Amino acid sequence: MGRDNSQTTLWGHPFWEALCIPALVITHRLSYDLIGTILSKKGLNYGHFLVTSWDFEIPYIPFFILPYLFTWAYAAFIFFYAVICGTYDRQTFRYFYLSFIVLTGLECLLWYNFPASILIRASADMLSSSGFLGSLTAYVYERATPWNVIPSAHIAFAYIAWLFSKKFAPSGHRWFFLFLFFFISLSVVFIKNHYLVDIVGGVVLGHLVYTFVFLPASNRKILAGLSTISILVFHYLILALAGVLYLAILGTPWN
Repeated sequence: MGRDNSQTTLWGHPFWEALCIPALVITHRLSYDLIGTILSKKGLNYGHFLVTSWDFEIPYIPFFILPYLFTWAYAAFIFFYAVICGTYDRQTFRYFYLSFIVLTGLECLLWYNFPASILIRASADMLSSSGFLGSLTAYVYERATPWNVIPSAHIAFAYIAWLFSKKFAPSGHRWFFLFLFFFISLSVVFIKNHYLVDIVGGVVLGHLVYTFVFLPASNRKILAGLSTISILVFHYLILALAGVLYLAILGTPWN
């Protein structure tokens, strides 16, 4: 797979579509916060159905906050990796972005209909004794709604990224993306922000989106006829919609 240089205009450069990535990440964050706030008012909590004795036995390991946080930059990492390796293909990445949109929508539906809070987070004393990494974990706890548990968005995205790697990574490099998926999976439980079953939920959802969205959409090339401007406008309209809903329901942060 080589670079797609079929258009010669400024906006035709294949790298412009990487601007979809910040739109997708911010849309996901706004949707996540919005659903979490709505769930906090519903009064339902199915967390006790998910937690097992094994979850309580898993220790808090501060180091794992690093791969957990890395997930927020993972999409940009994939883009730069493909560019450096010379395997970036604009058309293929369009379907990766589309999968991210669908994944976010399905996650919100599942979170909304099965509100489950996390009951096993590390104590404040444990975090304070863990230095800088404990402070990072405390920040994540503060910013992460305790309601959006299953499926784990971190796991679903990391799993899709591994499956997607066969489209942009040389065969000898795919183990690296499997390693990242493994490390991110460990991170969500070792920072005590997810249950073990949430990993299963994330893998199942990621596999379904890859199988029924990415593969058929890319095989049929349903986005091939669109211009870069159209792709960017579409993603930023979704971001604008998420922003409007967020402001309408939650208001501005300074209210």
